[in-house]
Amino acid sequence: MYYSWTEIDLNAFRDNIRLVRAALPQGCKLMVPLKANAYGHGLEAMAKAAHEFGVEWLGLATLREALEIKAYVPEARILVLGPCEPDDAKALFVHRITPIIVDLENAHAMNEASRRLHTRLPVHLKIDTGMGRIGFDAEHTLEDIWKATQLSNLQVEGIMSHFATADEDDIHYAIGQHDRFKRVLKYLKERNVDIPIKHIANSGGFMNIAHCDYDMVRPGILLYGGCPQAGGKVRTDAPGRPLLAWKTNVTFIKEVYTGQCIGYGAAHKAKKHTKIATIEVGYGDGFHRILSGRAHVLIRGMRYPVVGRISMDQTTVDLGLVNDVMVGDEVVLLGRQLGDEITVHELAREMDTIPYEVYTSISARVERRYFFNGEQVHNFVFSNFSLMASSILK
Repeated sequence: MYYSWTEIDLNAFRDNIRLVRAALPQGCKLMVPLKANAYGHGLEAMAKAAHEFGVEWLGLATLREALEIKAYVPEARILVLGPCEPDDAKALFVHRITPIIVDLENAHAMNEASRRLHTRLPVHLKIDTGMGRIGFDAEHTLEDIWKATQLSNLQVEGIMSHFATADEDDIHYAIGQHDRFKRVLKYLKERNVDIPIKHIANSGGFMNIAHCDYDMVRPGILLYGGCPQAGGKVRTDAPGRPLLAWKTNVTFIKEVYTGQCIGYGAAHKAKKHTKIATIEVGYGDGFHRILSGRAHVLIRGMRYPVVGRISMDQTTVDLGLVNDVMVGDEVVLLGRQLGDEITVHELAREMDTIPYEVYTSISARVERRYFFNGEQVHNFVFSNFSLMASSILK
């Protein structure tokens, strides 16, 4: 049976967590963002691994994602990074999931919902310091922020913001965001409000903005072994290493002759006598059509170009005539093979995008295989993994 799969190195995940922790001040907590299927790495396994490796908080985009994680790791502390509705209050309370509050209207609505449940709902206040999305405006709604802290049925345990340009070459805008966040904190402190968990640092902030650690950091792409990338430029100073490799197999090889066409639209015409390999991956797997005629793959440690239009399920590769490639050979789409490597940054460049989109585009039908201490963790049985993880962490 032919299909593409990913191989995810949980030792690398553990080591990346350790590297980030080593750079944090004492007592600073770590949140692992697990949005979008854990950046394409698989939600269940990565949630269990993050919890096992001592991560204090998990960050999700939606309540639906958060509830899914609670089924895997019931004791995990989870922050929903997108807005929640008052109707969500019961699920948040029952499953001990923390929402963000995005404005005073949202605060009043959640406070009332919490009152009806006879509880104080833990929340984090989201401050818009310059991202232009959700959150209290840092410059024009200071009084609203304070009022939200005074509501009797909300327990404001956190306050947060998010950098828009911390991964750019010019970080002046991000520094301005940080200054606005500090002014909000100062305003609250002058009114005797000291919120326990303050956090603003994403991966770019963690690497580039001084003194923004506060009580917790939220590096996403760094923990998955990537590096913040903006403006088409790639940084190479990420402290960790990639977790994920993406592979498939050669399923068919045929000779084609000068002038023969390959793929939909007859878009590629052979310029000479050559061999064409078909490999089992397509845009239905997340190997995007834009990679047609751009990407390369690794087979037996050699690079071969993708030719013709990428189909939903299959892709064609020009082997040339002189090679030992055979049907069944492993093909590396992303990752290392022998002495060469196709990095996520290379693939992102060929897709005119960023590493985040490469990872999150890998579709659900691509099998995720997890490895720890060189052995595959089958079906990610948490109890077995827990024993292995505990032994390696001691």
